[in-house]
Amino acid sequence: MENPLDPSRRTKARIIAKAKEMWEADGKPACGPEAYREAATDMIGMEMSGPGGQMPVDPAVPLGPEGQPVEEAWLQENLGDPGGSMNELGDKREVPFATRAEEEKALKDEA
Repeated sequence: MENPLDPSRRTKARIIAKAKEMWEADGKPACGPEAYREAATDMIGMEMSGPGGQMPVDPAVPLGPEGQPVEEAWLQENLGDPGGSMNELGDKREVPFATRAEEEKALKDEA
């Protein structure tokens, strides 16, 4: 892999060509292609780095309809009893069940 701080002659030539291409695409303004050199350097660097930034990544948690993270209710079980809750003894579940089957089983066990 090429050192990005010390580009080869071939890379320098690509940067100059890209700067000229960008300058021409903007209608050849008076500043000249040299003004596009930094942007061309960035573009060539992105081309050389490969498709890593283009790969889709699944979110760690499911997302709601507006893009906000949605966590499962059973995650609240692991927080422990903070004290001062409605159930001081901690013998009743105070968070929703993870599934309806768990809820039905718990309600049958209480009866």
